[in-house]
Amino acid sequence: MVATAAQEIKAEDVPKEGGETVEERKTELCARCKEPLPLWAPGGASDTDPNFTRPIAAATVNSNSSNSNDIPDTSTGASSVRQSTPITWPISPVSDLIIHLPTPSASHRYLVSSQILRVVSPVWRRHLDPASPFQSLSTSIETISNRPHTVMTLYDDDPDTLLSVLNILHFSTSNIPTTTIHFEQLRSFAVLCDKYDCIHVLSPYSKVWLDVWAPVVLEPGYEDWLFIAKVFGDQRNVKELEKLLVEEGSSLSVCETYFLRSGRAVETTLIPEIALKRIMETRAAELTRQISIWRKFLQTFIPENVTKGCSNWDCVTLSYGNLIRSVEQSGLVKVFNLLEEWHGNIKDFEEKTGAIQLANGTRFHGYGWCPVENLNVGLRIRLGRTNSS
Repeated sequence: MVATAAQEIKAEDVPKEGGETVEERKTELCARCKEPLPLWAPGGASDTDPNFTRPIAAATVNSNSSNSNDIPDTSTGASSVRQSTPITWPISPVSDLIIHLPTPSASHRYLVSSQILRVVSPVWRRHLDPASPFQSLSTSIETISNRPHTVMTLYDDDPDTLLSVLNILHFSTSNIPTTTIHFEQLRSFAVLCDKYDCIHVLSPYSKVWLDVWAPVVLEPGYEDWLFIAKVFGDQRNVKELEKLLVEEGSSLSVCETYFLRSGRAVETTLIPEIALKRIMETRAAELTRQISIWRKFLQTFIPENVTKGCSNWDCVTLSYGNLIRSVEQSGLVKVFNLLEEWHGNIKDFEEKTGAIQLANGTRFHGYGWCPVENLNVGLRIRLGRTNSS
């Protein structure tokens, strides 16, 4: 019988792993969960299943790949900027400030009014105030059209987004979109205005832009809505998106800079720290809850408890044998024994556990109902799958 075979597996027959015997590991498990799950020897197909492996560090991702799922190398710096003819943007006719923005492809110079920047942004005000200790960013003085201009160098800003914001500040809005913009543009506006604390300058335009994107942000690819919504103060679909990321997101990568969703990498750079922590903690808690339920369910069938489900031994033998085969095929033996973590998403975990079958021996009962089916019903209720077929 299968149950007898499972009883005969002894810890001393399993070789040591890393100097620790399985019996020692079992003792450790007992201290953690009080009721170990000695159903059968740990094994299965988990070694080749990516759901059992934490996403690799971003530095090991092939940077030459054109696959959008890869984590790009976003490291930039002033040393990587190629020397080229500067692109000059005369934004203010009475300019007294040159904003110098070096980028890898070109160097941009924006001729603006320092007074306007000091009014709209406390960050720029600190940099431009003559008495401020931050004034070191103003590196030099240049003369343009017989007027002295202070030069202030900025780094890591998107040149087109900066140009748009500066145009808005100087009331040159003919090229500012008033109906809709690309999601990437909306994100760039949020990043820039959050950095310089001037999100209020976009208030004449932002509501229209947000109205376009808020209804679709639950789809994969719009996870940065959590950041955009925080910057603009728009809470639409924020809780709903967090809930989806709990269900559809993997564990964090080894470098903790991204997680996987629908087969693509989601960078965590812009996701608010408190939101990311809440998502990952909720995900871990739900997996722990479900694994605990499955452990208690499976412990019903360990040799000491095997008759608790049904008093008919033929029925129990059929159910137990079918259950062993089904769990082993799922590859979740180590997870249920708390020897391995599930790094995939909750939906995939539920799909795997949903495929675990517990046959019942109705034909062994003259009254046409097997008590084992009560275990199935109880399991679905505890897992919250009362609508499952």
